[in-house]
Amino acid sequence: MITTTAKITKKNVDALICPNGENEARIFDTELKGFCVRAYPTGRKVYIVRYKFGKTQRTFTIGAHGTFTPETAREAAKEILSKATLGTDTALEKHKIKTAITIQDLADQYFTQGRITQKNKRESTWIGDERRIAVHILPQIGRMRIDDITKVLAHKTINAITEGKTKRREAGQKPRGLSIVTGGEGTARRTLATVNAMFNWGKEYLDVKANPFTSIKFTEKQSKERFLSPTEANQLVEAINTLENQKMLSSPFADAFRILLLTGARKSEIANLQWHEVDFENRILRLPPERSKSGNKTGERNIVLMPAALEILSKRFDDHREAKLKAPETSNYVFKSTRTGQAIIGLRKAFNRVLEQAGIDGLRIHDLRHSFASFAIADGASLFLVSKLLGHSNTRVTERYAHLSNDPLQSAVEKIGKRFAVTNGKVEGGEKVVKLT
Repeated sequence: MITTTAKITKKNVDALICPNGENEARIFDTELKGFCVRAYPTGRKVYIVRYKFGKTQRTFTIGAHGTFTPETAREAAKEILSKATLGTDTALEKHKIKTAITIQDLADQYFTQGRITQKNKRESTWIGDERRIAVHILPQIGRMRIDDITKVLAHKTINAITEGKTKRREAGQKPRGLSIVTGGEGTARRTLATVNAMFNWGKEYLDVKANPFTSIKFTEKQSKERFLSPTEANQLVEAINTLENQKMLSSPFADAFRILLLTGARKSEIANLQWHEVDFENRILRLPPERSKSGNKTGERNIVLMPAALEILSKRFDDHREAKLKAPETSNYVFKSTRTGQAIIGLRKAFNRVLEQAGIDGLRIHDLRHSFASFAIADGASLFLVSKLLGHSNTRVTERYAHLSNDPLQSAVEKIGKRFAVTNGKVEGGEKVVKLT
């Protein structure tokens, strides 16, 4: 290395060369301490400045000769030295920017390391969260550094999802090979919850300083629970039977809808049900914790089967046993697709067909679960029992159905009321009662 001192001028820089056998030649400026220009065997020349910050010696690369002139490089060096005097370490700031993690980096670590630190979170939830970040967040801001995400940009990102700008069709892993990415407010709400969880995890386990997404607030979403009336329930069953008889609804879908209505189970619990989870002897479905939404809190979920549900499952099991004898490789899904042999998909589309046949509007598959609860309460079941039937982690979740218990309460009040006379002081049967008027 050859080192000389001189005023760094265009003439001196142009004359500076790195001799053969050396890896570098440099000139330190005689007027501005720490200002230097380096020349390399390739002919490339670079301006740097050296300074002390506390007890640490720093070297900051200003830029290449050509991009900078000796004059502009000198001004940049003066500014860096001035900042160091005032307490700003420019070299360290540049290093932080260069090594700052991006949103993609944060997502990669969250969905790998996060699974280790949050073992109680269900794998199906991790998969759903990872997909939301992959399709709605990363295409927008994945390459950006975390420190560059402002609150305004966070709002723009979520607004784009709300407005449906991230909606698209793409190749998927499903049997039919097509995945539809939806947008809208519901998707935006779920994505916001996921990205908030990701940033908060980064604050705890990585060097993430702040979460710009916490400033985003949606208005409180009103519950849209829908309950089948007894008449509508009969219409729904008749529609399922009609479509099945007309070969417009395959038996796996028809029976899945019947079981959903008869058990109050969640869609995923029935759609992915396998035969080893059916306990005919004890008349229950035994779902392991990972197959139930609240399984991490309640453990194994037992779904009680009424006689009508047992009859449906028994018939399907007889058919499955026969199929297994002919083809041992037959899958063990209770409701398997006639096309793929795997768990049925497309329940929502099939359900819409049933609703159209039944003449019922505004009903979701999940509302079959609400309807099951409403029928149970109407028949006198307590909130505690309904909580157990639905597999809720605590009765507070079940309290949404409290208003439905008015019917049995009203019935009880009417029975009590028969003991009091409002007009003639008597009730049917001639029993003497207390006269109120």
